[in-house]
Amino acid sequence: MLRDGANARIAPAGELDIATAPEFEQAIAEVTRAGTAELVLDLRALTFMDSTGLRMLVQTNAQATEHGFELSIWRGSRQIDKLFAVSGLEDHLPLADAPADA
Repeated sequence: MLRDGANARIAPAGELDIATAPEFEQAIAEVTRAGTAELVLDLRALTFMDSTGLRMLVQTNAQATEHGFELSIWRGSRQIDKLFAVSGLEDHLPLADAPADA
């Protein structure tokens, strides 16, 4: 997790599934409890994500709306992008390409 003032970036690596979700969820909770203006979830280092990971992204998006912080989800591999398309979530989550300088 990287923090820069009121902004934070969380970059999970490897697999985001039922086994690793609690650690990811804890990182998100720490950032949101501390107060953040912008949260970036950087998915570029993910190799696998299941429905548990998707659920967490949807919940974090709802938290952003509820608590008034900006959420960006940086796209990951083609496999992760395909999961968003198949699930129908690509039009409902704030997905973006990572900036070139990131």
